[in-house]
Amino acid sequence: MDLFKELPYSFQDNLEAWEEDPMKLFEMIRSLVEDELGVIRGVRLYRSYFNSESMIAVVEYMVKFERGTVGVKIMHAENPAEALMEYYEKECTDSSYFKKLS
Repeated sequence: MDLFKELPYSFQDNLEAWEEDPMKLFEMIRSLVEDELGVIRGVRLYRSYFNSESMIAVVEYMVKFERGTVGVKIMHAENPAEALMEYYEKECTDSSYFKKLS
């Protein structure tokens, strides 16, 4: 199940939080995730993609909770479908880009 929620953060907010600490982005939404999943047992950064030209950001975390593990993405884009397409295209065309973060 995919669940989309609009967040009050700009591309710049996301970028600044990321540069300070990649986990800070998740901490900004932790309470929203806990509202959906319940108690969070662990979080790790999975992948990230930033494109300053198109103002697209996608950061994905793996979140462990009582019933398993789910992927949680934080995205900034005018068109979320376009952002996901860019994110997955980057994965397919340049897998070494993502291995640095795993």
